Amino acid sequence: MDTNVIVVMSAWFAGGFISGASGIGGAMFAVPIAALFLPIQDVIVLSCILNMAMDGSIMLMHFRFCRVSALLPMLAGAVPGSVAGLFVLLLLPGNILQASVGILLVFFVCWQHFFHVRRVGGDSWKAGGAAGFLSGLLGTSISFDGPPVGAYGLYAGWEPREFLGTLGVFFIVRGAITCGLQAYSGYYTPDILHYALYGFPPTMLGSLCAFPLVKRINVNAFRRILQLIIVAAALVCLAHAFL
Repeated sequence: MDTNVIVVMSAWFAGGFISGASGIGGAMFAVPIAALFLPIQDVIVLSCILNMAMDGSIMLMHFRFCRVSALLPMLAGAVPGSVAGLFVLLLLPGNILQASVGILLVFFVCWQHFFHVRRVGGDSWKAGGAAGFLSGLLGTSISFDGPPVGAYGLYAGWEPREFLGTLGVFFIVRGAITCGLQAYSGYYTPDILHYALYGFPPTMLGSLCAFPLVKRINVNAFRRILQLIIVAAALVCLAHAFL
């Protein structure tokens, strides 16, 4: 088994565990690690495939808590956002994509650290559609679809299990749109499918391992450690993009 396969399996096992415990953040951990060994465009496309396994596991565990009414505006925005994201992936060079990953990671950590909801706004078509559009744009172009809809879920005042269930279903549908667009555009090379085949089992296993441990994990400590890891990953991405 070559080094790249081992890196993919290890990175997405950890990513699956992180997403299984917190709902988002798994790809933000896995992508920068894999990008040290594989071209960033390949890593982004691979991440979009493996995110389906990650999100599918979360959806199955929390499906009954999904807020179906909240999905409609998010999905309505995700379709045009995914199409726009495909053009970004097609047009931008690798160093710009990697720099974009690093910048978004820094923004994500700052958002988690400083953003606090002062007044719950409830579900809305305007805010939900905007969050879905940004999620589709970022998810298809750099595979990070979590921050926009995560912020919307906090704004709308979802309970933790509603958060996991609703985002799990949304990510599966949105991810299917992205994978369809990328497949149609010829991004699924034999190498990508080879890595995906090895990446699926550890990704699902990592997500499932998090499920029985969620109640025992010190969530605040877990998130602080995750933030430090993501900051380090962001610095690596930025260094590779500009040096």
